[in-house]
Amino acid sequence: MSLAAVACASDGNDPGDVATPQPGATAVATVSGVASTRDSTSTGTGSQPDPTSEGKPRQLARIGEVVSGIRELSAGSDPNVSLVGKQRIAEELAEDLADPEVLAEIADLEVLLKLQGLVPQDSSLLEIQQALLEGPVVGLYNHETGELLVLGGGEELSVKEEAVYSHEYAHLIQDINFDLSVLFEDAKGDSDRERALEGLAEGEATFVESIYGGRTFLAGELDELLAIDPVVLSVLLATPDFLLSSLRWPYTAGFGFVNSIWQQGGMSALDDIWANLPETTEQVIHPEKYLADEYPNAPPVLPDMVAILGDGWSVQDEDVLGEAYISLWLEALGTETAVAAQAAAGWGRDGYQLLEGPGDEIAMGLLIEWDDPDTDALQFSVAFEAVLDADATFTRLEGGDVTVARWSGPGGVLAFALDGATGVAGVAVAPSVDEATALLDTLVVR
Repeated sequence: MSLAAVACASDGNDPGDVATPQPGATAVATVSGVASTRDSTSTGTGSQPDPTSEGKPRQLARIGEVVSGIRELSAGSDPNVSLVGKQRIAEELAEDLADPEVLAEIADLEVLLKLQGLVPQDSSLLEIQQALLEGPVVGLYNHETGELLVLGGGEELSVKEEAVYSHEYAHLIQDINFDLSVLFEDAKGDSDRERALEGLAEGEATFVESIYGGRTFLAGELDELLAIDPVVLSVLLATPDFLLSSLRWPYTAGFGFVNSIWQQGGMSALDDIWANLPETTEQVIHPEKYLADEYPNAPPVLPDMVAILGDGWSVQDEDVLGEAYISLWLEALGTETAVAAQAAAGWGRDGYQLLEGPGDEIAMGLLIEWDDPDTDALQFSVAFEAVLDADATFTRLEGGDVTVARWSGPGGVLAFALDGATGVAGVAVAPSVDEATALLDTLVVR
């Protein structure tokens, strides 16, 4: 289940840079923020032509030429760019969300998030997705159709529209040269692999946007880039923390990954990445693990949890969380960002099943293996138990067995333990204590 269930869309508030990346530079971002690798008092080079009276079509063509030059790749002789009204963009987004496959992914993800206490039990993930896309979207690239849609109102592009267009044009270049649809299709079935690909795609587009902005925009134009519409801000403030962090992750972590690769070999090194994609979010977070070709060949084999739960139960979904998800899960529950990142950093591989039972009951079994079965497992265990104990929506359940920890949570009873021999972490969520404990016992030996 991908966290990004719709085509990439921008409203100018993605955490894109406005500065030229420099060796050793790092990206930082906030929800509405712009990550900058130059001092806020500096100015752009102003090297681009004055767009005054240039007209929007010519502006778009000029931006495309500059972006192609930055990325050192061609967009072909006739890129599929359309100037459209707000209604056309809204229809495109609505069509994506109405796709049965996307709806099924959103439904499965909603179940998972509710079991883990990451979204309110009475919330609708589909409605949250729709609200996030109802803001002032000014550009969208759809790799399924190969069409780049740009809001066509007004005589000239605003600074924010120009930045957005440079980002979306970078996606068009990716698609023409590397075929995004094929790559995302190949990644289906492994959400961690999909998120890693999203990190590469969004990270590279943000990287290109940052170079374009650094060459083009003046310091006085930063205010417009940083500005956020009050309506959009209200939507963001109402969105659960985990979803905001998940939506932001491909841009920020992806930028760091791309910047690291670029420093070692320039744009040609990025071309090589597209021929040998990162397999996991772990590789995106830790580029050195990508360079070392470190990734699991397959998720762990999960036990038959249906047999444990009994008649009427069935597997609804089976997938992988990955390092990024686990880190953001801890952070959303209240763990400090750096602590959450460290607790997830020893990720080796994982796998989980969502199960559906009688009366719409739901359950989950998750197994996480660590690089170091001692240190890494313990770091995660300490952080996981501490954040659940501190979360008001979880109540620890006392029991005689000190090898297992249990909480009553918003999604049911959550049981957690480390395998005494291997350090593997098992997490089970089920309607009752007995069911959660039984599932846990199939995952780990205590």
